[in-house]
Amino acid sequence: MIELKIEHMERLEAALSETPEKIPRAASRAINRAAYTARTEAARKVREEYIIKHGDVINTIKIYPASESDLSATVVSRGSVIPLIKFKVSPKKPQPKRKKPLTATVKRGEGGPIARAFTAKMRSSGYIGVFQRVGNPRLPIRQLYGPSVPQMIGSRNVSQWVEEKAQEKLEERLEHEIIRVLEEF
Repeated sequence: MIELKIEHMERLEAALSETPEKIPRAASRAINRAAYTARTEAARKVREEYIIKHGDVINTIKIYPASESDLSATVVSRGSVIPLIKFKVSPKKPQPKRKKPLTATVKRGEGGPIARAFTAKMRSSGYIGVFQRVGNPRLPIRQLYGPSVPQMIGSRNVSQWVEEKAQEKLEERLEHEIIRVLEEF
């Protein structure tokens, strides 16, 4: 969690003592920049640890920005589990009578073969996915999934990294916004 601490507010008040009405504007701008940095860093760090596309991560993150009247920004990631085919899977296309087992890698440096899994194309929609048989007969089958983006972002390494980077950006932007407001004055 990124926090605007008392020291930050004291620094803003001291620097902008001649124009105290501009303190909320400077604070909200710095907070919003830190929130957008958190989103970018979350996507970057998730992609370092997991094999997933940048857009698949960014599209799940929504930012509720701070305003002058409400000095809090919220960064929320919502999403469901991701089909395994979106990760590194071999073979990617359906293979009749394949000899090797299907292998999948979700997290970098991990992964391996999945027993009784196969890639199939659904006749009705043309969707290609990774499936596994539920019982001994041919049907039913079930689709296999990887983790959701919120689960990836919530992992210890990613969440700590994002908090550190956002806090650094907040410190940096507070200084920048103080200079900016003083130049406007």
